[in-house]
Amino acid sequence: MWILALIGAGVLTALIHLAVLGWNIGTAGICEVFLLHQFAVTSGLIGVLGFYINVIKADETAKKLNWPGGPFQGKYGFSQLGVGVMGVLTIFIRGSFWIGALVTLYIYGISGLWSHVAQMKRTKVNAIDIWNLILDVIYHAVLTVMLLQIPSVWN
Repeated sequence: MWILALIGAGVLTALIHLAVLGWNIGTAGICEVFLLHQFAVTSGLIGVLGFYINVIKADETAKKLNWPGGPFQGKYGFSQLGVGVMGVLTIFIRGSFWIGALVTLYIYGISGLWSHVAQMKRTKVNAIDIWNLILDVIYHAVLTVMLLQIPSVWN
């Protein structure tokens, strides 16, 4: 489950950022740092890696995943790149732009839910599929709670 590694990378870089800043920046400040790193690092990596595996290495990825391959895969890779670009832009654009970044992640998360449910309908349900569904929901709920803690987003 590569997504856990990407989320972990965002958490790790946020912890490093907070170690440099100091932890006495309040709840809103801590949430802002963690959310920034989930947007910029985690989403940024999703964008770069998704583009790479679905556009640059499309045929190899399709074979590995038993996909038929084709133009849809390139479109998916570019949409992942869009998620990544949106995440990286949160470094430079703050305030209500972050609401748009979160909505973009919601839509990306819905695509994950959609594809995991479709996979479960085609094959025998397994623990990894169920974990992916739970992770999609929990991850987005945590990001939402953090965003609600940052007053500057809502001004």
